[in-house]
Amino acid sequence: MIFVALPALQESFNILNIFRIYAVVDGVVTFMGFFDNLTMVLLLITFVSALILIGERLFYVLRRKTFNANRVLADVQRYLEEGDVDGAIAYLKRTDHPLHNTLRAGLENIHLTLDQMYDMMDSVLSHERNKLLKFTSGMSSIIAVAPLLGLFGTVDGLIDAFHQIAVTGTGGPEVVGKGISTALVTTWWGLIIAMLTIPIYNYVTNTVDIITTKIDNAARRLLIIVSQLQKAS
Repeated sequence: MIFVALPALQESFNILNIFRIYAVVDGVVTFMGFFDNLTMVLLLITFVSALILIGERLFYVLRRKTFNANRVLADVQRYLEEGDVDGAIAYLKRTDHPLHNTLRAGLENIHLTLDQMYDMMDSVLSHERNKLLKFTSGMSSIIAVAPLLGLFGTVDGLIDAFHQIAVTGTGGPEVVGKGISTALVTTWWGLIIAMLTIPIYNYVTNTVDIITTKIDNAARRLLIIVSQLQKAS
């Protein structure tokens, strides 16, 4: 029975059905006709903006996702055991990474108490977290706005369809087709943009949480190292 149903399934499957491009290519709504509609223009701008923000944030965060805190702390400890605080600071300055910047803030204030050192590192870590989360507010705005734009397009398209009925006095497909098709496609695009952005937004924010947690743990371990060395001296 499965093999009998396969030909029918193959005949009904069309790659255009996945993207609903047939709303354009079948001639009901021309490609340029979509951009006569303000909502479609706004959706296009929103879609391009979402792609730019997604690409930029993924590139920025993924470059900072992988780091070896144990190795960095071991190198710093070796400098400190030799009494070379400036050498440890110079070592951390070589790499522009949230981990290195946070630990460097602690060593630059090693003359302070341990609590004050931690406060200095925590303030730098907060700054680094904000840098990692930069533009995510734009992504969250797109997630909220895109479906609303789609809904606005739906209402606008239905208004156009009923307006054409009122003007022509008829309600045939050739009269209301463009308005209804535009209404549905704008909603579809609004949902697609939001669904594309949501998982990336969640991934970026979760990854930032993981990064900052690891760095906070490394900062606390640095305090332990400094405390042990101060007691030994």
